[in-house]
This record gives sequence, C-alpha cells and structure tokens, in this order.
Amino acid sequence: MAFPEGLKKFFAYEFGVIEMALDLSGTDYAMDIEELKGATQSRISEMLLAGDIDVMFAGYSAERESRFRQVNIPITRGILGHRVFMVKKDRAEALRNVETLDELRQFCIGVGSDWPDGDIMEDNGFCVERGPRSNLWEMLENRRFDALTRAVHEAYRELPAIQAQYPDVVLNDTVMLVYPFDFFIYVNRKNSALWQTITDGLLEAYRTGAFMEHFHNAPAIARALDALKTERRHVFNIENTIMSQTTRNIDDRFWLNVSDLHTDRETGTPDLKCPPCRM
Repeated sequence: MAFPEGLKKFFAYEFGVIEMALDLSGTDYAMDIEELKGATQSRISEMLLAGDIDVMFAGYSAERESRFRQVNIPITRGILGHRVFMVKKDRAEALRNVETLDELRQFCIGVGSDWPDGDIMEDNGFCVERGPRSNLWEMLENRRFDALTRAVHEAYRELPAIQAQYPDVVLNDTVMLVYPFDFFIYVNRKNSALWQTITDGLLEAYRTGAFMEHFHNAPAIARALDALKTERRHVFNIENTIMSQTTRNIDDRFWLNVSDLHTDRETGTPDLKCPPCRM
C-alpha cells in the first residue's frame, strides 16, 4: 500500500489494524508500505483503482464505497467522527462560550482538501474552508478560518508538536461535534480474495479480543477515551448525510458508544457505566 511520506508514524494504530487482520486470517498475505512524497488521498485512490496497490485505508465516502470493496468494520470504532477544535488563543474564549449548535455554526471550520468531513459539515450548515493537510495549521495561524477540526484522538496526539511550532494554538475542551464516521479499509473491486481475507481477519480479531486490546492500548485513543470520560463538553450530534444505508447498518458492536460516557447532553456530565462490550 502507499501512504504520504512522513505520516506513517502518526497512523501506527491504523496500520496495526490491517497487520492484525492479515496475521489472524491464516493466509500468507503481508503488508508492505511505500511512502510517497506529496501523495494525496486522491492519488492513492487512483493507484488502488489502477491496481498499482492492493489496499488502502481512508475516511468513509460514498464514492470510495462504490469504487472499491469496503471492509465494513470501522478501524477506530467511529472515534474519527468525534470532532474537537483547535483555535488561536484570542478565539478560545468565544468557542468556550458556545452552548448551542447554531452558535457553533458561527465559526468557520478548517478541513483537509480531500476530507469527507467538509461535505458533512457543509450539509449541516457550517462554513467550511478547505486546504492541504500540511497547510492547515499555518492557515489557522493566518486566520483563514476560525477553528481547525480534528478527531479527538488525533488532537491529543498532535497537540504537543503543533504548539511547539504554533504556540498561539490551543485545543478547546468544551465542545465536541459528533457524526457517524470512520476510517475504512478499501481494496480493488477485482480482488475479492483480499477483501474476504481482511474481513475474516478482523472478525477473528474481535472474536479473540485482539482488536479491543489493540484499541485500548493505542496511546492516543486511550488518552481520548479518558478525556471523554472526564471533560465536561457540550456534545452536538449531526447527521452524516453522505453515508450509505449499507454502512449505516453496520453492527453496533463495531462502533464506540460514547453516549454511555455522556448521558447528560446539556451539561456533559460523564457517566462511567459504559458496558464493556460497547467499548
């Protein structure tokens, strides 16, 4: 598979999920990652379509689901659809004062050029500004938009490095936007054998408990889950307008149920009675 140069270390968990699926599949498949300078998700998708690579993972989109075979087990259990916001310090207080979804819509949100999140947010009435992933923090610094959205586990993972370069950027801890969304594994439509291998491997990972062990042992995810239990956030749920009915029908056991951590949607009071089978 191919991946943008320099980003592999940030996605060790996601690569680990694919490796685990192959290891548990009982086949001889092995993963080989080629890092490509300047590669975009669009370019990698074209490589998969052309058969130049065998597999990729990417945020869900209806286009990818139709062009490729989608393995219908979300890689991060949907935590990718739990979005928090980085802002400049002089906008931090304004975001902390947000109490309604309409108030949150007053902020223009920065997203990656090929992130499906932009379409989801626009369909739900948000102002969206797009840019290359590598430029987003500079765009925030230069006030091209008000707030940069990141998944909650990504934000905690990236924050130290971002603040070292942009010390005026802070992570908001009072607001979270939630919609059904995640990374999925995609293979070429002609390669049904590999699709079945990965699907079987992930099902075996759930059966043995290996998947949940990998999930809870990922440092960024563990930090994010801890934050979701302890922070008092206003949680705003919106619809994923681009998601197909097939993906909506994925078994609940493969999705994180954060509502069990936040039973009080008004105050964000945490509820620690989360059933183990749902996390």
